[in-house]
Amino acid sequence: MKCPECSNEVKQGYISSSRRICWSDSADSAFSTYGSEELTKDAFFKVGKIPALRCEKCNIVIFKYN
Repeated sequence: MKCPECSNEVKQGYISSSRRICWSDSADSAFSTYGSEELTKDAFFKVGKIPALRCEKCNIVIFKYN
C-alpha cells in the first residue's frame, strides 16, 4: 500500500498500547478524555495490539478501529 501523503510504500506492523486510544475533535481538555470517542479499550491482562500501516518518511500511522 502507498502512503496517502507522499506515495512511498508503507510498512505493516502493530500499534501496541496498554491504555485506550481516544479521538477528539478539539485540542482542548488535555487532562481528560471526557467527551472523546474511545477508539480502543484499555488492556487489562495483556497489551493490546492493533494492525497498522506506517510511513517512516511522513510519520503517518493508519489503523482500523472497532
